[in-house]
Amino acid sequence: MPMNIAIAGSEELISETLLEMLQERNFPVAQLFLLTALDAEDQDSVRFNSQDVYVQSIGNFDWSQAELVFFAGNGEDYLSAFNAAEQQGCKIIDLRSAEFKTANYGLSLPAQNEDMGAAVHTCPEDLTIIIANMIHPFFEETAISELKIVTLEPVSGYGKKGTEALAKEIAQLMNGRPVENAQFPAQLAFNTVPVDKNAVCLQELQKLYPAEKLHPVISSLLVPVFFGTTVIVDIMLEDALPKEDIIRMLSSRDEVQLSEELLTPVTHGSNQSKVSMQVTMNDTNGNTDIHSFRVMLVADLLRSGKISNAILLAEQFGRPIVH
Repeated sequence: MPMNIAIAGSEELISETLLEMLQERNFPVAQLFLLTALDAEDQDSVRFNSQDVYVQSIGNFDWSQAELVFFAGNGEDYLSAFNAAEQQGCKIIDLRSAEFKTANYGLSLPAQNEDMGAAVHTCPEDLTIIIANMIHPFFEETAISELKIVTLEPVSGYGKKGTEALAKEIAQLMNGRPVENAQFPAQLAFNTVPVDKNAVCLQELQKLYPAEKLHPVISSLLVPVFFGTTVIVDIMLEDALPKEDIIRMLSSRDEVQLSEELLTPVTHGSNQSKVSMQVTMNDTNGNTDIHSFRVMLVADLLRSGKISNAILLAEQFGRPIVH
């Protein structure tokens, strides 16, 4: 049954991609409301399902009109709107950045979410979702004794300012001019920059799997790539499993595709909803049962991370609530 949907924070890049994927998935939308805490008159209208949808001010919105709200807007201006939507009885999917999420609610992943009757569903961060969906099937068979993760992150993780800064720096250097870097602590073009964005992922994995002793180690580098994230994961299992079982578990989700192609952010990480994966087994002794293996992933996290997670959650709600 079609639902009345509001997107709070329509100015965010994540909202643009959310709208694209809702249309791609043919999600049943009866009426769409685009809301912003910025000046609504300065925002462009959006074409959605062959109709022009105009942005409204979130401060004047009547929340009784919405059955499901995707909260994407970051900032203090959205906190009161979040509370108003919750008090009105709207279903809420929280897509905000970690620093703005409400700590009172657990994290929701469709593969392990049992309480679809809850009013608020908080999406973990993109990297957490990719890692959690990958390791979750193993806990039915054994434990993970070692989890080491390396991420190569594109500048699009910082939104439009990241892609614009990289393009500007490349143009300056190619024209023999020094880089004028006012937004980032180091040059982006032709460079790799260590980034410390791992604390949230570590906390969320612990929150999702409190009984597991994962002790994950995550290292991240910002690389001069516009779009597409590369993730390399080394996994040590407590109990060895057959090779075919490991492959089956890793490829059990619809959004994952095993590939023998050369995986790069350009070819497999831009405007892709699938997560491309390659697996390397440490079977130097010819054993059929494996304790450790390496997984390489290339993904467009904007499409395959929390937006995809949010739409899967929304699809599980069933009938819309009635105010």
